Amino acid sequence: MTSDPVAIPVSRPPVVLLGMHRSGTSLIARVLDALGLFQGHELQEDHESTYFLKVNDRLMTRIGAAWDNPGPTRGFLENAAALDLTARCLLADLRSKRLKDFLGAKRYAAADRALANLAGPWGWKDPRTVFTLPAWLKLFPGAKLVYIVRNGIDVAASLRVRELRELARRDAEFPKKLKQLNKHSVLERAGFKGSARCLTVAGGFGLWEEYVAEAERLLAAVPNERLVVSYEAFLADPAAHLPPLAAFCGLDAPPDAVAKAAAGVNAGRSKAFLKDPELAAFYQKVRGHVWMKQYGYDKLA
Repeated sequence: MTSDPVAIPVSRPPVVLLGMHRSGTSLIARVLDALGLFQGHELQEDHESTYFLKVNDRLMTRIGAAWDNPGPTRGFLENAAALDLTARCLLADLRSKRLKDFLGAKRYAAADRALANLAGPWGWKDPRTVFTLPAWLKLFPGAKLVYIVRNGIDVAASLRVRELRELARRDAEFPKKLKQLNKHSVLERAGFKGSARCLTVAGGFGLWEEYVAEAERLLAAVPNERLVVSYEAFLADPAAHLPPLAAFCGLDAPPDAVAKAAAGVNAGRSKAFLKDPELAAFYQKVRGHVWMKQYGYDKLA
């Protein structure tokens, strides 16, 4: 146990799911949820805990960072005073009624308003935690880390699809928004609001490189138990990878439940970029990059 004054007493250490956006973290989170890992009373469609997402996003926004511009977060939390202040703020919120936002009213009451009394394995998934992890480890020094990694080309392609879809939606709504009468400017009502960086494959790939570099840097610097999960390997044989993952997370799921969860995994999204000539050509340009080689993605084609 640590003597850090901001560490929170917990019934068991949380399981923190780490990984770049669109790297399969949602899939892993959903599977673990089905097997009994509590990840929050309120979850987004991508299975991100709204509580931890909002805190991470607020932390980044206040220092001029964002999910697609995370760099300032690293520099900020490398400052000992900034890290300590941030951790004390997080601690105060989790010791207040705000904890109910994560646990929900029933769990909050059952746990007598404290994580020390929370029953069962628990944790959260939010890719921003790759950069905010130093602050959370001040509170949860024994956290168990699950790091999910996926080929950067598929990540970048998925990000581009999402952002282009949002741009097209805004464009289609422009005539209607233009006619609206309210106090906001047309740009505020109808302009694109998303990640300009991820509108291109190159931009999304560069962001992937930032996330995996930071994840590897942090994992090398902390002693926490960790499990690295290859998204592609998991998709190829979920029945083989799921039992050790569940055991690592402290889930005592019956074999039939594990088999059912594994059977629901769709393996068709692995190495999807190879089917697209543009993406395949981009892959040839970046396959020699350090992290592509580190994870063996330089040998896919």
